[in-house]
Amino acid sequence: MRQTTLPDMLGRYRSVTVEGMPSPVDKLLTSRDNSLNAVRLCLAAAVILAHSWPLGGYGANAMERLGAVGVDGFFALSGFLIAGSRVRNDFRTYITRRARRIFPGFWGCLLVTGFVFAPLGGIIGGHGWNPAHSLSYVLDNATLWMTNPAIGGTLAGAPNPGMWNGSLWTLMYEFAAYLLCGAALGIVWVRRHLVTSAAIATVALPVLSWWVGDLPGTGHMLTSALRLFSFFAVGVLAYALRDRLHTTTPLTIAAVACVTVLGITDESALNLLSPIPLTYALLHIGNTWKTSIAAKEDHSYGLYVYGWPVQQVLGMLGLGALVPVPVFAAVSFACTLPLALASWRLVERPAMRATLPSLPARSTGDLHPADMPVHLPEHIHQRATFAAHR
Repeated sequence: MRQTTLPDMLGRYRSVTVEGMPSPVDKLLTSRDNSLNAVRLCLAAAVILAHSWPLGGYGANAMERLGAVGVDGFFALSGFLIAGSRVRNDFRTYITRRARRIFPGFWGCLLVTGFVFAPLGGIIGGHGWNPAHSLSYVLDNATLWMTNPAIGGTLAGAPNPGMWNGSLWTLMYEFAAYLLCGAALGIVWVRRHLVTSAAIATVALPVLSWWVGDLPGTGHMLTSALRLFSFFAVGVLAYALRDRLHTTTPLTIAAVACVTVLGITDESALNLLSPIPLTYALLHIGNTWKTSIAAKEDHSYGLYVYGWPVQQVLGMLGLGALVPVPVFAAVSFACTLPLALASWRLVERPAMRATLPSLPARSTGDLHPADMPVHLPEHIHQRATFAAHR
């Protein structure tokens, strides 16, 4: 059968077919033109939009669930990409790269929040600023566990005065997912039976989440972990099935409709039932969307971590009382993007490129010879490595 290309729907999507079958999602790791960075950028923008209601002072709205979808999507794509990173590297190399990806940008955000945003908030609110409070904020939260959310009275007058950055709570769970994934894929049986292992986790985690329910107090940490790890597990399963998993536009439309209905219906239903359709839709879009957006730079992390404090300042300035939500969200995005760009160029990318002291060479240890990854051509390896940096 002649190789064909599906219609250029909307001029922006493509799906190459061979013998009538769409391309498998393993193209995400072997193609130079995937759009996963652009997809993550959209997820970060969805989080900013969702936070506009509480931080702009507009009151509660069901659209806030877009934030949950954005976070869930981040975890789903992380599971897909991070599993590949672990398979290609021993645990020491893998976890070092993961730490270099997440901590420098996080620490930079803590410092900027404590010593730029907080003083600005103190001026706007008229309650002043104490540098010691900012130092405590940075040091208390430096391990990813956000135990100190406020900085003195610098949020006085904000529509949502409880915390300077309500987005950072997910990073602790993300790094925990990195650790668990890295440890699990160091087990020979799990690595050899990755489809089975990931499928078990994909089924067991939502069931356990449903059984546990929404726990109060510190027990809510378990509730959150089960929810987020459910999406991560589906991403790992998609990686395990990458050479057999084919996505199509009609099924993606159905998946998006399913997630939308779940989001409108109930947040618990969204968390329990959307991991598979959401992951499927994101992988299809990432594999078929032809765009140059974020092709060489990944600003999604910076958008995610700086969006909340920027919106807090805008809320304190009273922007929410002057403009509708879409305008507040657009201004928030425009004000956050330069910070995200600076974070990427000045902190995140240099941290990933920094040369660490060489360590004595050792065998792969946790890799069975039959499981050793095939070396990709250099240009493909660079693209795959870049895609895994979220």
